[in-house]
Amino acid sequence: MNETQLPITGICLVSKPNNVPTGYHCIRKAFDDTNRDADLMADSILERKDRFLCITRAWPLTDVRTLAGDCARVLEDIKLINERDNVPPNYTTLAYTSDTREKGTVKKLICVKMVDRQPGMKCICDIVFLYRSKRPPQFYTLIGDINGLQMCVKEGTVPALRPPPAVPYPQSNLYPNPMADPSYSTSQQQQQTPYPVSDYSNTNTLTKKSDEKEILDCIPFAINPKYLAGMNNKQRNENDLSGLDSFHILSAYEIDQSFNYDFNVERASL
Repeated sequence: MNETQLPITGICLVSKPNNVPTGYHCIRKAFDDTNRDADLMADSILERKDRFLCITRAWPLTDVRTLAGDCARVLEDIKLINERDNVPPNYTTLAYTSDTREKGTVKKLICVKMVDRQPGMKCICDIVFLYRSKRPPQFYTLIGDINGLQMCVKEGTVPALRPPPAVPYPQSNLYPNPMADPSYSTSQQQQQTPYPVSDYSNTNTLTKKSDEKEILDCIPFAINPKYLAGMNNKQRNENDLSGLDSFHILSAYEIDQSFNYDFNVERASL
C-alpha cells in the first residue's frame, strides 16, 4: 500500500525543520515548487519566524509532545479558519509549536479533528501545499489559503488492522530449527521428569568405540638413520639404543626442569 493511502495519526507545528518529533515527517517544500519553503508564517519586520507542518502515519507514537499521541487515533478532518473565528466543535487548533511552544500561526488557524481509529472510516491521508498553482493535484481537495500557500488534503479510509506476519526462522541444514519439527513439541510434552543424574555423571568422558584407533596408531617410531650410520653393527635392530653412548635419554624430572614454562606472559595478556 502507498504511504499516502495510510491515515495520518499525528500532526503538529515546528519552528525549525530540524526539530521534527520522533517518527514525524516535515512538509518542508511546496508541492509544485521545490525551491519554495512551505513556511506557514510570514516574517515580521524585526525577525524571521518559520512554521512548518509535520505529520506522521506511524503508530504507536513515541513522542508525547505532539497532538494525537494516542496510537489509536487518526486525523479525520482538517480546516483553515480566520484567527478571530470560533473553533468548530470537536476540533483542536494547532495553537503552539511543539518544539518551542511559540504561537503556531497568525491570521489563519489550523483546526484538526482527531478521532478514535475505526476500520473503514473517513480520514486524511496526506497534506500538501501549493505555491504557484490554484488547482489541487489529482485526488486532493483544496481547503484554503495560509501565508500565500494553498493547502490541499487527500482523503481516504482507515484500513482494517491486520496482525503482523510471522517472522520465518532461517533455514539451515547444519542447524535445523527444532521448533519446526512437530515431533519435537510432542516429545517435550511427554517429558514429565528430568533424566536421572547418574545417566550424565560421566558426560566429560569420551568412550572409545571398538573400530576406533588410538591417536598414535600407525605412526612409525624409529631412530633417525643418521644416528645409525656410525654404528659398527649394521645388523643391529633400529630400536636398539645400546650402541649410542652419546644418546642421553632424559627422565620425566629432567624434562620438566629443562623445559618448564609458566605461561605468565600469556595469562597477563588475557
